[in-house]
Amino acid sequence: MLVPLRLTGAAAFALGAVLLPPLASAQEAEAPPARPAEIALYCEAIRDEAQEARARWQTQALADIEARLEERLADLERLRVEVEAALARREEHLRQAEEGIVAIYARMRPDAAAAQLAALDAEMASAVLAKLGPRQASAILNEMEPGRAAQLARTATETALTDAQEQEQSL
Repeated sequence: MLVPLRLTGAAAFALGAVLLPPLASAQEAEAPPARPAEIALYCEAIRDEAQEARARWQTQALADIEARLEERLADLERLRVEVEAALARREEHLRQAEEGIVAIYARMRPDAAAAQLAALDAEMASAVLAKLGPRQASAILNEMEPGRAAQLARTATETALTDAQEQEQSL
């Protein structure tokens, strides 16, 4: 006659591990081992789905990149507009300042204007002289040291010729 054993704790676990075979999942117990032909059929069956999934992913990635690119282009366009506006404001400010400076030199006595223009660089001084009337410019040049007056006249002439050539080429 068999007497039932009452095992508890670690003893019951050890006995179960020794006596019971390892349990397999229900799928492993039911499915026979896959053959290469079945594997190829499975891969063939999911290939189209995988390609479609890859195409969807690539399409989404391209759409994301395009959205970022359009956003960046919009940012650059805003910056371009801001820079153009700033340049226009700067040009207007310079034009007004230039007109003001020319008006100041026009109201000065020729000897005082000559002393001031002699201290400026040649391009700036010749630009001011070019904006003055011929009578005022000649009176100022007459008061200057002859070498400096010749240099300013030469610079003004070269600038005028260069401007005329650029205008002619742009037409």
